[in-house]
Amino acid sequence: MSRVKSEPDIAKIGLVLAISKNTKEVIGSAGFKDFPDSNGMIEIGYGIVPQMQNQGLGKELLLGMWNFISKDPRVKILRYVVNESNRPSMHIIRSIGFPEVGQQIDPEEGVEIIFEMPIQEFLRSLSS
Repeated sequence: MSRVKSEPDIAKIGLVLAISKNTKEVIGSAGFKDFPDSNGMIEIGYGIVPQMQNQGLGKELLLGMWNFISKDPRVKILRYVVNESNRPSMHIIRSIGFPEVGQQIDPEEGVEIIFEMPIQEFLRSLSS
């Protein structure tokens, strides 16, 4: 809460709730982990409640968030990091066309795959 007080703009990107049009219930959330870094890279995290998975909502949420943040001129690179065992998320990010650029070890999660795409390439992919 203190970060929102000191940097109110983080509230605009830090957490977005996905709400079902039909039931008006929260079905997921997404958010950027921080503002773009000095290279213009911004990393996203997201989740869909288990009973709503496998309906295309995760992909829709990711695309919507990235489309939204693409209007920020500071953003140059979109990043998504996922545990290699998370098959649904691996499928989504690959179906969008994000290339794998590396790996990292998370102390709690283990091996994570890093996917990145320049914002201009992402925007071109939306229009094709």
